[in-house]
Amino acid sequence: MTRIVFILSLTCSWIATFAQEVSTYVSSKEVSVGEVLVVQYEINLPKGQGIRFNPPVGDFPCKRIAEQSNLAGSEFTELEIIGYSDTVLNSNGTSLWRAQFKLIPWDTGTLVLQPLPYLLNNQMDYFTSILIESSFVPSKKGIRIYDIDESISPIKKDFILSEFLLKYYWIPVILLLVMLLIIWYKRRKRPTSPTPIPLSLKQQTLQSIEKIIQKKQWETNQKIHYTEFSFILRWYLSARYNINLLERTTFETILLLNALALDDYLLTQIKQIFAEVDSVKFAKTSLTQEQHEKLLEQLKEVVIISSPVETQHV
Repeated sequence: MTRIVFILSLTCSWIATFAQEVSTYVSSKEVSVGEVLVVQYEINLPKGQGIRFNPPVGDFPCKRIAEQSNLAGSEFTELEIIGYSDTVLNSNGTSLWRAQFKLIPWDTGTLVLQPLPYLLNNQMDYFTSILIESSFVPSKKGIRIYDIDESISPIKKDFILSEFLLKYYWIPVILLLVMLLIIWYKRRKRPTSPTPIPLSLKQQTLQSIEKIIQKKQWETNQKIHYTEFSFILRWYLSARYNINLLERTTFETILLLNALALDDYLLTQIKQIFAEVDSVKFAKTSLTQEQHEKLLEQLKEVVIISSPVETQHV
């Protein structure tokens, strides 16, 4: 009779301390090994009053008792704490402090969760103890239960190429076919046109002249047209004679060309072109259609007669 009274006192769901309502809850009195057990503590406090509580870490304080014992029990260190949280809920001038543990027992037995201390009104008190029963998962008819799952690993065997090819001969065949297909596809996609031959300086310059002719900017803005016209001639002479004429004035350009001892006819044509271009750019002179076409022919002639003779290599 005494033992029954003691056990009932351990499993009581609430206690009162210092006129405060203290409650202890447990999710189940019977739990299986490896199953999650939830233990919750609650205290109703006047609003603004606090509680000091230091939760255990790692294993929950617990003792295991035998069926025939004096309830003193032995230490049980297989009740693992996998989660802890606490919070305070305020409502109608009171506060509800709530702490929750998530536990997992890893062994069987009749377990007594030890009372945890807390500090309230500068006085220490304890939550009630909790009595639970931990057992293995009950067996079911036709189903075998093992404490430890066993697995079988095959014995490793040395790799033998001949045996592999006899068994998986189709793998290298497929790989070979895929490789041949890729090679065939790449060859089919390969361009058959010959590699373009780079243009000579003469060809590049004549192409640039044709482009400004096609733009027909001479008809709308002669200044812009002849600025580009002058640039083509300066770029060609700079590349042809390895001198920088792009940032030179016409006077400086003629001096540098004179120093090269060019052919008199060629030098005269160049001077005439620069004179006509400068008259448009700086004197705002407008050239007629006949003058424009003559200037284009002079520019082409300068490029042709000053370019080195092109030879074809067979």
